[in-house]
Amino acid sequence: SDGAHIGLFTGIHNGKLDEKNRVTIPAAWRFEGGGETSFLAMFHPALGAIVVFPPVMVKRISDAAQQVTVSDPDKMNALSLLASNSIQVACDKAGRITLNEHVVKEAQLGRDVVFKGGFTTFQILSKNSIMWEQFFYIKNFLIYFYSIFPNI
Repeated sequence: SDGAHIGLFTGIHNGKLDEKNRVTIPAAWRFEGGGETSFLAMFHPALGAIVVFPPVMVKRISDAAQQVTVSDPDKMNALSLLASNSIQVACDKAGRITLNEHVVKEAQLGRDVVFKGGFTTFQILSKNSIMWEQFFYIKNFLIYFYSIFPNI
């Protein structure tokens, strides 16, 4: 198996982070091959979440990284920043991945986590983060709504 994923990463799923920093990937999002394939979990500071790249994208990232040379220090620094906030992971037989302490701490994950689909990738974030995100979405929607219909 080449680790191909059938379908897209869609929807929002709730999950738990256990004491060993393991999370169970939603069944529909798991990869063929189980532990034979790895994917990349990267903390993304602007999102405050862990972005998970499937094996096919990990291969593309690896191919692009191999084109960077030491004569380009800006690209080398960017790669170093990305790599230091990333971890290669694979699903165990129960569909769990194990995150390291660094990405868990950076994403401020608690026991309750949310898996948020992004079509070609997915995010793992704190349940508290998603609640704040929804709050701001609703707030911005209401501001927009009342700007269009001020007399309601």
